[in-house]
Amino acid sequence: MNPQPLHQLFNAMYHDKYRFDEFLALKPEEHYSPIHWKSRTIYKPSSTLKDFHKFLTGFLLDYLPVNDSVSFAYRKGASLLQAVTPHAYSRAFFQTDLERFFESVTSSLIRTVLEQASTPVSDLARYVEHIIRLLTIEGALPIGYSTSPILSNACLLGFDARLSATSGARNWIYTRYADDIIISAGSRAAISDADQVVAECLREELGDGFRLNQEKTKLTTVGRKVKLLGFVVLPTGGIIVDRSVRDRVETWLYFYVNDRSRLAKIFAEENKEGIEEGLERLSGLISYVHSVDKTYFEKMRIKFGSTVIDSFLHKTAR
Repeated sequence: MNPQPLHQLFNAMYHDKYRFDEFLALKPEEHYSPIHWKSRTIYKPSSTLKDFHKFLTGFLLDYLPVNDSVSFAYRKGASLLQAVTPHAYSRAFFQTDLERFFESVTSSLIRTVLEQASTPVSDLARYVEHIIRLLTIEGALPIGYSTSPILSNACLLGFDARLSATSGARNWIYTRYADDIIISAGSRAAISDADQVVAECLREELGDGFRLNQEKTKLTTVGRKVKLLGFVVLPTGGIIVDRSVRDRVETWLYFYVNDRSRLAKIFAEENKEGIEEGLERLSGLISYVHSVDKTYFEKMRIKFGSTVIDSFLHKTAR
């Protein structure tokens, strides 16, 4: 697509539904609701702001570059399994995640990413400050906006490149799924300083705003149970679904078959989700099991019926 002025792209998408001056005049602080859940605050955008986010995603954010050789979240066609498979034959594994991941992605970082990207918007500089206000709350990415995952991925592009290069030089394998970072190698000694290396790459590329979550930082070796992103990596290099994921899927399927009102309560209590959102999540988990552990998937079909299991699998495929 040849670059065009933002107002032309907007009008091409919305015609008479919204006017471009409505887009420019929108005050984002009046168009979201905070929902407090456990220790986090999730922000729900209004229907209008949600529509504007769809526009920005389609004509701007989808064009932001991502290191697709190491980053496997928030991308069409990418999966958890792809983030784990490269590590299957390693012997030692370093895992960590980032504290307050979305909140650490600031307006300043987003501005840099947007200004450096090649997009279909020919006059982006004219509107970039307003766009950033529509995408952030109090100067950072909010949890709950559909745009936040895409932006977070793009903002870690330089970090991914630096850590990937360092990993290659050290014979490490590096992958990332959202804020979950995995490094593996042939021995424990080889990755003994992985936490320091990751922290240094964060600091060099992103400044001091990102921190490793020490409570979730660990180093494991083959011989103990190695869990990566809900998978178990076997000493033989095989990958199976972890028991905790199996238990969750079976519990949800049991209530789906026998007591859907109870299932709706479970979705609401565990994730603040409605029944449709929860069933989408269940479909994703069943697809996940199907892609990784065919033996267990067939056991589920026997236990809950092929019609039930296949209906969820087909729902994911659509």
